[in-house]
Amino acid sequence: MAESTGVLQADRSPAARPSRTWSTVVRKTLRKPQFWFGVSVLVPTLIWYWYFAYQPIVLAFRIAVVKYQVLNPAASPFVGLDNFRQLFDNPLFLISVRNTLTWAVLSFIWMIPISLGISLCLVNVRRGRNFYQGIIFLPVVISLVAIAVLFRMLMDPDVGQFNGVLESLGLPGFSWLSSSDTALQTAVGIGVWKGLGFYVVILTAGILNIPIELQDAATVDGVNPWQRFYRITLPLLSHTMVLVMVVLAIGALQEFTGVFVLTNGGPGNATYMYNLLIYQEAFQDIRFGTATAAALIQFVFIIAITIVQLRLLRPKWSY
Repeated sequence: MAESTGVLQADRSPAARPSRTWSTVVRKTLRKPQFWFGVSVLVPTLIWYWYFAYQPIVLAFRIAVVKYQVLNPAASPFVGLDNFRQLFDNPLFLISVRNTLTWAVLSFIWMIPISLGISLCLVNVRRGRNFYQGIIFLPVVISLVAIAVLFRMLMDPDVGQFNGVLESLGLPGFSWLSSSDTALQTAVGIGVWKGLGFYVVILTAGILNIPIELQDAATVDGVNPWQRFYRITLPLLSHTMVLVMVVLAIGALQEFTGVFVLTNGGPGNATYMYNLLIYQEAFQDIRFGTATAAALIQFVFIIAITIVQLRLLRPKWSY
């Protein structure tokens, strides 16, 4: 009897209870249909992301250090950092980096104030706000290739309609995309017009999410519109502004399609972007190792820029 009592006491010891409790929780969880529904949804999603997102990133680290053989990838010889060395020796590398950073800076200078100003105007519209937002958002859903081809025709220096309008007004024609002094700025302007509606919708939603009581209280206290914007709207919009800046930076640093169709990097490498360098290395010169090394540098740089933005710009408060 004493031995059986000892066994019972041993079973009730603190070391035995957690394992029994844990196994009970696992059994109860496995019996719940919600658990299996979550598994049926998440597992295919994780498999999809592994094959089409995470696995290519992992494989990129291997391709970046080998001389990749397209016809026999397994026989690709290891070259270490030679791909990175060849990339840095490419005279177009620094040109592409400079043009890409210039594109990103100009996108910030133009996109943020214009989209914020339009959003402030839309907030004050009482009727037809959704209609106006739809009109502004329309270029976002139109094919970028179609827009680029259209603007390339309109800005043709000889037969383009834009110069035709200027000449009919007695003004000289303008070298929109055919001059190295104006090609990059013109391409940025087209890109800003194309993506403006996306940021307007986000900023408008952020402004409308600010409690109207704060605006009314400031108006009663005699605060003028500029002070109300600077001291109430802008600080309370900081979370949305961080989102807009992060998304804008990621998109600007990966610009490719618009420039490729508009100018293909010309004239004279004036719009030669970093992604054009990757495209040329991979699909024209068939140097996948160097192209992958360039893509990894871009990947690390974008992550670093995003982290810096979140650390410096993300507010520490919420309302």
